[in-house]
Amino acid sequence: MPDVTDTVSSPRAPRGRAGRTRRRGPARLVGLPFRTVFVLLGAAFRIGWWSARLPVRATARTTRVLGFKALLLFGAGLVIGVLFAPYKGSALRAQLKKRLASSSTPTSDPDLASKVGFELAHAPRTWHLPQPEVAVLSGRVQLSGEVPHVRGREELERVAASVPGVVAVENNLVVTESPDES
Repeated sequence: MPDVTDTVSSPRAPRGRAGRTRRRGPARLVGLPFRTVFVLLGAAFRIGWWSARLPVRATARTTRVLGFKALLLFGAGLVIGVLFAPYKGSALRAQLKKRLASSSTPTSDPDLASKVGFELAHAPRTWHLPQPEVAVLSGRVQLSGEVPHVRGREELERVAASVPGVVAVENNLVVTESPDES
């Protein structure tokens, strides 16, 4: 029977995938796009190599050219996407920092009421519904008004609850449709 203490107290971790140490922090985030590109390029080459060896009617050269063409089109699409991106990377990072900083600060009740009202008016599932009155007290949202059906009542409550800063939602919406009409 093997001694358990020998395996636990070994001075070196085993090599291979399991023993590899992972980079943490910003260096890992910086290298992520490059690693993704290299993994995709390697996958494209492996698929091209594997498809060239298949016993199909097309010749190996034709299959390799098609594999190269796919790789070339992927690279061209990547370059075009980077060139015509709507924002620069620095602008996106600045926006992200601004949003992270604003999410940590508490919002006042009038600001939260306007945010909830905006979200209810612009959410894909609630923009077409009659908009309720929104009242906020210490982060607790109170919805009041009329809605045409129960499903709309539930969606309005769900959207209001998803707004950052909302602690709870009190749903006082009245359904105007009778149950036999649905």
